[in-house]
Amino acid sequence: MTASHRHLRRAGFGASALGAMVATAVLTAPHAAAWVGDLTVSGENHTVGCSYTLTARVDVDRLTEVKFTDNGVAIPGSPVRPSLLSDKVTIKWKPSTAGSHRLEARQLLISDSLTVQVAESSGGLTGSSACGAAGLGGLLPSLSAG
Repeated sequence: MTASHRHLRRAGFGASALGAMVATAVLTAPHAAAWVGDLTVSGENHTVGCSYTLTARVDVDRLTEVKFTDNGVAIPGSPVRPSLLSDKVTIKWKPSTAGSHRLEARQLLISDSLTVQVAESSGGLTGSSACGAAGLGGLLPSLSAG
């Protein structure tokens, strides 16, 4: 056997070993949707200054914290540590600006996101008066539409 054949044989063995490691990693990794997902936000007609609840499901990893962000900025109180007794994590979200908000829940490299439109508070009202039904939807989910 010539030297070039030995090098080709070693290269083939190395490629096979690498392929086996990648296949093992892919087959043993949990499905991406099984980590964090199903991100929802309470209420409707989201308004600046009102509080809402963000909820995400965590099926597999209940030990790793979930980081919640609003347009890439951590929401106060984030990250949230999941409970071993529940498959949901929640955090309060109070938008401070009007416009489009991309909300994300991230656990390690897996994430779920949604985009909501936030309106300015109407008529110069502040606090719970400005929040109306949207604020009640965050407090009393059974009364919210949807």
